[in-house]
Amino acid sequence: MKLQKMVYFAQGVHLALYQEPLIKDIFQAWKYGPVVPGIYHTYKFYGSSPITNTEWVMDQEEMEQVKINNKAKETVDYTWGLLKETNTVKLSNWTHEDGSPWKQNYIDDANDVVIPNDDIKKYFERFLDK
Repeated sequence: MKLQKMVYFAQGVHLALYQEPLIKDIFQAWKYGPVVPGIYHTYKFYGSSPITNTEWVMDQEEMEQVKINNKAKETVDYTWGLLKETNTVKLSNWTHEDGSPWKQNYIDDANDVVIPNDDIKKYFERFLDK
């Protein structure tokens, strides 16, 4: 769950700073917060245990094709530095606050409701000094 929250916060920061998404995948409003379904399905077998092995996710050739630009690297480093010590429960509570993009889009028992990037961007712009 922490992985999902960290990716969500990084997406929000990047959208607010650069008006472009950090990742191309969409977030959906699931019961426990914003979720990228692909990330969920890739790592769900870990459950609440730490993710210890990611070598199987991409082979070496695929990894060499992935390029991360400086803005994206700065966003990831900033988000990690800011939130790495924050526990999952606190991160989850932040995503569920009144006025949050998750809260605005969540529908009980529905896992396919998209959280628009524009909602995420507007929400995170409130917290960043430009």
